[in-house]
Amino acid sequence: MKVLKTLAWIIGIILFIIIVLILAAPSNLHVERSIEINAPATLVWDDIVKFEKYNKWNTWKQMDPTAEFTISGEDGTLGATNSWHGKKIGEGRLQHLELIPYQSIVQKLTFIKPVAAESDVNFYLTEAAGKTKVVWSFNTHYDRPYNIMILFMKGALEKDFDQGLNNLKSMAEAEVKGPGTPNGIDVTVKEMDYPATTYAAIRKTVPISRITDYYRENMETLRKRAQESKLQPGVPCSLFFSWDMKLQQTDMASAIPVPEGTRAAGGFEIINLPTSKAAYADFYGPYSKIADAHVAVRNFIKDRNRTIVPPAIEMYVTDPETEKDSSKWLTKVIYFMK
Repeated sequence: MKVLKTLAWIIGIILFIIIVLILAAPSNLHVERSIEINAPATLVWDDIVKFEKYNKWNTWKQMDPTAEFTISGEDGTLGATNSWHGKKIGEGRLQHLELIPYQSIVQKLTFIKPVAAESDVNFYLTEAAGKTKVVWSFNTHYDRPYNIMILFMKGALEKDFDQGLNNLKSMAEAEVKGPGTPNGIDVTVKEMDYPATTYAAIRKTVPISRITDYYRENMETLRKRAQESKLQPGVPCSLFFSWDMKLQQTDMASAIPVPEGTRAAGGFEIINLPTSKAAYADFYGPYSKIADAHVAVRNFIKDRNRTIVPPAIEMYVTDPETEKDSSKWLTKVIYFMK
């Protein structure tokens, strides 16, 4: 009888402690860790947004090497999903909800097993002097009595986040191998599969000294024609079909991507570019230094014994009217190759 009373007291104390912990434990969990990486934001972004690369540095896969991971949708794009199933890490999925290139990623993390839960995950990237600061945050909510898990999760998650960011840093810094450029700027070049694209364009052979003026003058016309035709144009570009240094002139087009099937109208022609292998560089800086990116991409192709196929593309991702700091202007320089 005495043993039963003692056992009842022990059980009662344990239950009391559990109830106190449930009442004292918070219902919301926030984890945030950061790191500085000696690599440009364009490169670090790619290592985070592409789930194929994410799975290489994230600690979850390292915790359960036998786990199966499946990527759904186009990797690195809005809506893409990274799903997993493993004995140690359970079952769940991570989906891209919002992407602001080279700045932020918003994700929804859904745990299915062993405990169903949803969490918000964010990455924020800021670049300065060639270095990128990455802030990785996690937010979730647990109703009572499950909120008691928060007391044990926070420290473990912080450790996982720190290890993951260190892995990301090692990966990104190892990838900084851009070819030499005229001004000594290190430009990272990568390969891509460029999708078939339809452009509304105004094309002409112009003096190299007038490239910027020609682009600006004709882009206004293109935008007006696109609005009149009720089109939804994409990121503005320049297409360069030839580059004659002897005559100091280029056959170029001011162009904007438009829906497939768009027909030529007054003031512009239609240029269709097929799906192609390409090399590209994300160049941050004023247009006066864009030659660095062109040289880097051409050297990249030459070093691989490939042949350049015109046209070359400059894609003006950043609008100088809204971003006055020229060091933040992003121009994608793309060369097709075979």
